[in-house]
Amino acid sequence: MNDIYTHPRSAQQKKQMHYSPNLLSTVNNSIDNCKVATIEYESHEKGVTVREVEPMAIVYKDRKRNLVAWCRLRNDYRAFRLDRLNCIKLKQEEFARRQDFQIENFQDDSGNVADEYEEEN
Repeated sequence: MNDIYTHPRSAQQKKQMHYSPNLLSTVNNSIDNCKVATIEYESHEKGVTVREVEPMAIVYKDRKRNLVAWCRLRNDYRAFRLDRLNCIKLKQEEFARRQDFQIENFQDDSGNVADEYEEEN
């Protein structure tokens, strides 16, 4: 299983493309194996940031898949849209699952957790 994913798209292609199944596989690997991940995340407000995160779950929020993770930069839980992840790299470092994590704080009212095999719209 690949532990590094870098999005192979140019800035112009970003607007037209969704994330790769390899990204989803790498994210699921980090969640399943409690591996700390380094992500490169692109937001409209802050541009590109690099963060170390402890991935908890993939959820749907506003009809988009999001990685919910403990962000070591912000020292809090954050949701990262998968289509805005430019790169993810798993570290050898493992983390202990946090007891205070509540998935319902991050998903749509329907309570749907993203199914790793479902196709993105």
